[in-house]
Order: sequence, then structure tokens, then C-alpha cells
Amino acid sequence: MVMMTKIQRSKLLVVPLLLLALLVSACGKDNNAPSSGASASPEGGATPPAASAEAASPSPAQKPVTLEFSTNASGGTLEAFKEIVAGFNDSHLGITVELADLGKDFNTLMTARMANNDMPDLFSTAGWSVRRFGEYLLPLGDRAWAGQVADSIKPVVADSGGKLLALPMDIDVSGMIYSKTILQQLGLSVPETWEQFLAACEAVKKAGYTPIAVAGKEQSDIAGMLSRVSLSLLVQSGGYKSAFEQGSFEWKEFGAVTDFVLNLKAQGYFNADYLTADKATIYSEFAKNNVAFAFQSNQTIAEIKKLNPDADVSMMRIPVGDASAKPFLISGERDSVGVWKDTKHPEQALAFIDYLAQPDNVRKIAEAYSLPAGLNGVKVDLGTLQGVFDQYQDAPVSNHFDRQYLPNGMFTTLGNVGSGLLAGTMDAAQVIAAMSEDYTRLSNAK
Repeated sequence: MVMMTKIQRSKLLVVPLLLLALLVSACGKDNNAPSSGASASPEGGATPPAASAEAASPSPAQKPVTLEFSTNASGGTLEAFKEIVAGFNDSHLGITVELADLGKDFNTLMTARMANNDMPDLFSTAGWSVRRFGEYLLPLGDRAWAGQVADSIKPVVADSGGKLLALPMDIDVSGMIYSKTILQQLGLSVPETWEQFLAACEAVKKAGYTPIAVAGKEQSDIAGMLSRVSLSLLVQSGGYKSAFEQGSFEWKEFGAVTDFVLNLKAQGYFNADYLTADKATIYSEFAKNNVAFAFQSNQTIAEIKKLNPDADVSMMRIPVGDASAKPFLISGERDSVGVWKDTKHPEQALAFIDYLAQPDNVRKIAEAYSLPAGLNGVKVDLGTLQGVFDQYQDAPVSNHFDRQYLPNGMFTTLGNVGSGLLAGTMDAAQVIAAMSEDYTRLSNAK
């Protein structure tokens, strides 16, 4: 006899004639054959169309499915994803999305899963939709929202053939964070060159404020600082862009970066607890108007505003080595989500991707990080940053240093060597050697 779900049995009690038709039809079937639902039969006649459609295409409630969604999101973005996942689970009976917050272990765990070809059903691509995860992702070009993907982010989430591989929730446009309150109080302009930046730091220090906040407890914050400085001194100003693109960069030239960071330390421009402070501490210091600058992204602004809605903090372009170059912004992939091409539940996974793409959900993620939406037509409240984005809409942009010019895995290297440099456990020569070795090792890794 054909196996029937609880929903079908309850309906059979209500409709005795349908029960008779199903039983008669089932008697002629192999007990091991999968049920294809009720259909026309000599004994029972034709099944009503609605019942036939339900039996032939079981609803999600009849066949429960659990989807794994792994992410590296943090802070307000993670909370927004949790809210969206809860809303999806409440509105899609039979499909449960389980959000796995991998945090700082994301890269390590995802690397292991890629090696075993055992990926989550859905996962954040963390800036690597094409270069790292491309071969594992299900193309999404046929989704109804695909045509809304913003032109500025499309090249980052689509392969060389134009195949869309991930849903971009936002566009990572950022530079550095600064306190408008402190700069205005001291009569300082927003720095455009590093010479101006150092002069501003000196003025801020003499006024009794902290020039630069570093959350050294979290290596990602130090890696972010080295990434921004490297982009500026080596790519935008240093003339090594072609060398990086061709894989011929001489790592001894990385000394420009180590010298710059060591000078900031020697001048006493970092917060006193730069090796032990976490990001929450930095948010608090900005909220109290104690800090002038940070090598951090726009999410910092949102977190500061939670502590002090009146805090006047904003985004500035990253300074350059001299006036021959222009201060610039970083633009690329931030919060994008893809579907594993070998998921056992593609229909349900795509249902979740489509749910994520709904304007209200895209807005929640974009606003959590104070970023423009990755889909056209989604209105995002950027608050005071809207004017900044408008002001800098023609500014030069670059992808993140590690994503554009380094092999996968070297963001971790930047964090390791940066921490060693600030702690004094590594000198400049050791940092340069470690960068060179990891570049070669990871470039040759499959």
C-alpha cells in the first residue's frame, strides 16, 4: 500500500470517496514503487484536479527540508540575517533554514569543506564569489531579480562569461572612518595625502585626543589597516599595480608599508591599548568623541550610532602618497550569498535566495553596514552618509588589496604579520619574508 502523509490521511477522513479511489488505485501498484499521486483509474474514476496536483507535487509541508546557511557576517549584519531567516522559516512551512555563524573561523572551515566537496546549501561568499567559490556555485542568472543587479557590482559576482554566481545584498564602498567633531573643533580639513594625515594626527594628539584607534585584539582589524595602506602606497601611489597583476612584485618594496605603520606606532598615534582593544571598545571611544581616525569600514559608523546617535562620524577617502594621485575608496563585494551547485535541495535553496532578494530584506542587510544596495530599485536609508556617497561618486575606486592582488588566504597573513609588527615580535625584514613566502605558497596551492 502507498505510504501517505498525515495531511493526506486527514483529508481521507473528510472525503470517504477519495479514500476509496486511492485504495483501489494503490492495490494495483508495487509496494516498493514511489507514489505518483491519485490519477484516473477504471475502478475509481478521475481524481479531482486539485487533489491530483497536490498529490503529484507535494508541498514543502509534506516533505520537510532543512537547509544549512553558513555566513561570516557579524554585528548588525548578522542580526539582520537572523531576522530574515526567522521570517523565511515562519512563512515557508516545510523548509527550515539553519543559520551557521562561523565568524572568524569562516575561511578555515569553508576551505576544509571545499576540499571535501561538502558545502553548505547556501553560504556567504565573503568577497570571493568568482575567484574562490565560483566552481561551487549554482548560476543564478535565471532568477527574477537577476536583472536588478547593480552594474558596479556585477563584474564581481559574475564570472568572465557573465554568469551570475551570487546575490549581492550590498556594495562594499568604504574608505576610512573619522570624527567630524574633532576635526572641526581643531580646524582641520579631511586629509587627502598621508602627509596631511600625519599632520592631522599630530594636532589631534597635542589636543589630548587619540589620533588612530586600532582593535588589535582582532587581527582582522590590523589586516584591514595594512590592506588600506598597501593599496595606497603600493598600488595607487607606488606604481606597482602592473607588477601585482603580473605576479612579479618584489616583496622588498613592502617595506614602504611596514615603515609607515612603524612610524605611526613610534609617534604614539595609536590608542594605548592597540594590542588588546576589541572593536566594541573602539566603537565606545568614538561614541565618546575621543578618537579621530580608524582604518575601518562603514559598519563602524552604524555601531557608533547605536551607542551615541548624536556622534558625528563619517567616511573619508583613503589618502595617497602625494598629490599626483587621487584619494580613493574601496568598492567590491561585501554581503553576497550563493547556492551550492550540488545541494540536494535546489528548489528550496533557490526559494530562500529569492526571499533574500526581496527589497525589504536587501535593505536590512545594506543598512546594517551603511552601504548602497546591490540591487537596483532598493531604497536604502544611508542617513548622513548619503551626502558623502553623493560627494564621492566620481572618486577612484579599488577592490580590496587581498582580493585583487593576493592569493586566497593572505588576508590572514596580513593580520598575522601586522600583529607581530605592532607587538614587536617581528621586525620589518621578517614581515617582508613572511609575506613573500605566503604569496608563493598560496599562489601555487590548488
